[in-house]
Order: sequence, then C-alpha cells, then structure tokens
Amino acid sequence: MRGRCASTAASAAGRSMATVAARRPRVVLLGTGWGANKVARALDKELFDVRVVSPTNHFLFTPLLPSTTVGTLEFRAVQEPVRTVPGLGEYYQAKAKALDLAARTVRCQDVFKDSEFSLDFDYLVIGTGCRTNTFGVPGVLERQGKEVFFLKQLSHARQIRQRILECFERAALPGTSLEERRRLLSFVVVGGGPTSCEFTTELYDFISNDVARWFPDLADDISMTLVEAGPPLPGAFVP
Repeated sequence: MRGRCASTAASAAGRSMATVAARRPRVVLLGTGWGANKVARALDKELFDVRVVSPTNHFLFTPLLPSTTVGTLEFRAVQEPVRTVPGLGEYYQAKAKALDLAARTVRCQDVFKDSEFSLDFDYLVIGTGCRTNTFGVPGVLERQGKEVFFLKQLSHARQIRQRILECFERAALPGTSLEERRRLLSFVVVGGGPTSCEFTTELYDFISNDVARWFPDLADDISMTLVEAGPPLPGAFVP
C-alpha cells in the first residue's frame, strides 16, 4: 500500500513538474554570438524555455580568431559549443528565414537538407550579427574562398590557414618563376580595424619565426600590405 502511494505521489509530482515546464514562456534566440550567448546563459531556465536557432553551433571568442589562422592558437581554444549552456531547452542548427509576428512563429531552414520547420515563441531575441561589407568592390564576392577571404568565422580562419600554407608550398616547387613566387607570396590585408591589425601581426610573426625556418629560400620574395582608407590604426579605437 505504501509502495502504491509513493508511486502515485511520484507520478503526480512528475506530472506537476511537466505541467510547470509546459507553462514556461518560450524564448527563441536567433544567433550564437556575443549578445545571444549572453542572454542564453543569463536567462533563468526554471522560468523560461530557452531555444536557440543558428547555423553556427558554437560561441566564438572573436578577439582571438586571428591567432588561429597561423596556428598560434588551435580552433578549439576560441570556441564554446552552444549545447554547453546550462538548462538549454533545445538548439537547432538552422537559419531563420521568415517571421510571423502575429502568429508568433519563426520559419527556419536546417543547414543540412534545407528542410523547413516552424518554431513558436513567446519572446524572440534577434542576435544574428552582420556580414562583412564589401562596398561593392568588383570580384570580392566572386573570388571569396579562393584568393579572397573574410575573417569572421572559424571556417574563414581554417580557409586562410590552408591557403597560406598552400601558397608557400606552391612557391617552393621547382620550376616556379620569380614572378609567380612573388605573386603567391604577396599578402594583402584590407581594413585597418582591430581584426586586420591583429591578423597582420600574427602573419608577420608566423613568417618571421616559422616560415624563415621552413622556407629560407623564399624570405626575399614575401610581401605584406595593409590597406586602410583612413590614417589612424586601428581606426575603431581612435577618438
């Protein structure tokens, strides 16, 4: 008898907890950057059902991103998986495609099969960040990932690291002309902000410390150029 009573009480408690959980307002966060990550961790999960939607499944500590392009830091050292957020209701690796504010739903598209699904919300937090502005420079978007690289995501840093090493290996091949070597080993950084200045410094240290030992015959053919429209460097920190 006592066993049945205890079982009944536990069952009732479980239903009660499930009812309370079901009544929690749902907060949907779009993005996993600085703002969204802070909100996801700060919200009381006993009061809110927190869901995150983002094509990027980690928070990225962007100030250290330039250091990963040349191996000063490994990629895992500058990221934290979104699923480590304590009490997180759910994470969806998808893109938000449309909002219906009247119905309080967001239409999402997963990054794997492009299938779509809808997610209801009581509160919506948009922290999707922004894209790099190319200012309409011809060829930038067309050559992105080939000779042109942005530096905002881990995937960009991986591409840059791979491209830098590829350029040195190609320049070291027998039969490579002087003109081709100098073309391959010409590195141009556009923008004088914090990320550009930090990356330029990391690249200089990499060339001075590592490349000088690995490719001593190529040292005289390397060039680095930093292009910035304004005079101060880094511009974002000049009043």
